[in-house]
Amino acid sequence: MGRKGRISFSMMRFVHETLYGLFRDPCKALSAAGLEPGQQVLEVGCGPGFFTIPAADIVGESGRVLALDVNPLAVEHVQRKIETKGVTNAKTLLADAAQTNLADKSFDLAFVFGLAHAIGGVDRIWAEVHRVLKSGGILAIEGRQRPPESLFHPVKHQGRIFQFRKADR
Repeated sequence: MGRKGRISFSMMRFVHETLYGLFRDPCKALSAAGLEPGQQVLEVGCGPGFFTIPAADIVGESGRVLALDVNPLAVEHVQRKIETKGVTNAKTLLADAAQTNLADKSFDLAFVFGLAHAIGGVDRIWAEVHRVLKSGGILAIEGRQRPPESLFHPVKHQGRIFQFRKADR
């Protein structure tokens, strides 16, 4: 990764790890997303991991969180946070969210918070999330993006967090 990418990630990390905490409660957003103890959760686009450790706390030891990002700096940073905090139910994965190579129907819930843009667009990401979610699984999105109705049906929203249920085909 070049100098520009490192500077960009450093700025994102600064915002998430200092300013976000002043204005956002990650547990409140994750609760609105539908996280519960025991769930298998996919965090799509984990960035510097503002939500990763709180998500692992919510799902507890019987659940797990997989924090995925295409940026190697993000994945390395989040992995260090996981190790430093001694979290045993969270892992990281360096992968394109549109082609994860994860097993079909392996997650109860996937959340996408703060994904401003995606290389190649988000349609391929929605299809991949649909593939890895279990039947009846939930996709939670923060912001204005909406997945195709052919893949997900709206369930509810709380503030800026919208829940969608996987449509079975």
